[in-house]
Amino acid sequence: MDLTRHFQYMAVATFVAYRAFANGETPVACVFVHEPSQTILAFGCNDTNRSLNGTRHAEFMAIDKILQENHLLNSSPEKVAAFFSQVVLYVTVEPCVMCASALRHVGIKKVYFGAANDRFGGNGTVIKVQENDSYLSFGGIMRVEAVHLLRNFYVQENETAPVPKLKKNRDIEGKPFPPNLDFPKYVTKDQFCAEYGETRGALFYDEPHPTCEVTPVLGGRYDIKILLSDGKILAMPKLGELYPQVAFSPDNQAYAALVEEDIDTLVAFLPVVTENGEVNYEIDVRPKRLKFSSED
Repeated sequence: MDLTRHFQYMAVATFVAYRAFANGETPVACVFVHEPSQTILAFGCNDTNRSLNGTRHAEFMAIDKILQENHLLNSSPEKVAAFFSQVVLYVTVEPCVMCASALRHVGIKKVYFGAANDRFGGNGTVIKVQENDSYLSFGGIMRVEAVHLLRNFYVQENETAPVPKLKKNRDIEGKPFPPNLDFPKYVTKDQFCAEYGETRGALFYDEPHPTCEVTPVLGGRYDIKILLSDGKILAMPKLGELYPQVAFSPDNQAYAALVEEDIDTLVAFLPVVTENGEVNYEIDVRPKRLKFSSED
């Protein structure tokens, strides 16, 4: 079972999460994809710091754009659900309970996520909002990258944060990398195998694999450079929102050089997942400080 397409969209979401990090937000992000046309309808990333609004999570930001752009504001629930029945979400971290409920409400077709949300996960880690399979949610796609971004965000120097918070965040550096997902929390084994294949079911489903990650192709390595296409990024609506430090342009090509630079930074920053899905958690995923172009 080739999962490359799903990894490619998650790579775009990871890029958006990196830009959120660069803009001072928690690096969690998503893209909503119209499945029949394979078109990215909208991206979203956390906006809680800038807006001072704790509800402005990535999923809500993107849903608002989709409703606005597709003239669905104030539409009937049936019309909204008919639209979202053809839409798939790729999000770097499992939706929280609030976002998982919103996804059920709009009628999302399916969710793919990277890392588990240990504190607020709404797709199975804490509670399973979609208990009656209103939509299926599959995790573990680019999990390492999602966790790596979050860990680096929390240890990054922040001169405005109180000292106790800084100490607590830096303690993350000494903590072991979190284990792989406990997949039975999210889907049945039949559902997992139908989506990820029987071989991955045998490897990952019954218990978290201690040393391997889910990969696009069984037995194959991958990194962000293989997966990430600048063309997909430059085709996203409202790309300029990710670069607030430069003058806005309706022409996404105006951001091509910045996108290329950011992809190069991500390639150097994120770990490589080697053959058989192996990662050196002790070396490859240790926190390291990112220097953003806005700091030059």
